[in-house]
Amino acid sequence: MDILINGATIEYIREGEKSLGEILGSLESACEKAGMTITGISVDGTRLAAEELDAYFSRSPEEVSVVSLETINGQDVISMLHDLGSEFSLCVGPLLEIPVQLQTGKEMAVMETINRFSVQLQNLYRLLPLLPIAGYPEGQPLVEDSPLTDVPGDLSPILEELLSALKNKDTILVGDLSEYELAPRIEKIGAALCSIS
Repeated sequence: MDILINGATIEYIREGEKSLGEILGSLESACEKAGMTITGISVDGTRLAAEELDAYFSRSPEEVSVVSLETINGQDVISMLHDLGSEFSLCVGPLLEIPVQLQTGKEMAVMETINRFSVQLQNLYRLLPLLPIAGYPEGQPLVEDSPLTDVPGDLSPILEELLSALKNKDTILVGDLSEYELAPRIEKIGAALCSIS
């Protein structure tokens, strides 16, 4: 069985592991010690979803030709946070324009702005569990005086109110929330992400 990490074949000496699950557990421990985490697993060219892993774990290593792992390390996480900070910063201007766009009948532009912002917010949520890999202890890094991990809880009520206002076609509330609530917060989050080191 060949084992690849990020496309490079590694030399792996089995030490009594009888199943693919035991081998993957050993590899995961080695990755953690090296400051990496596994983000993707492929077996014989098939990328496995999380719910498919158990079915493969019991397989014998002799039943598998190639296991390919994708990993990221702390520097990768920091780089992704910087990129995300830039994306958040790019969302600020369009969020500030929403009140004018609503007044001039540009609802599609408003929906595109909200959709783009939502995608970036989901990306942030996916990165938050990876902060320890980047060397950040619990409660770090900060956005002003609050931990970055508090962002979802801080933004959720605003987003719920925004979605409700959109559903009710309350353009004044949509504009106010975008301009006065979301845009300033997103600007601060973007700046904090860009300054992470």
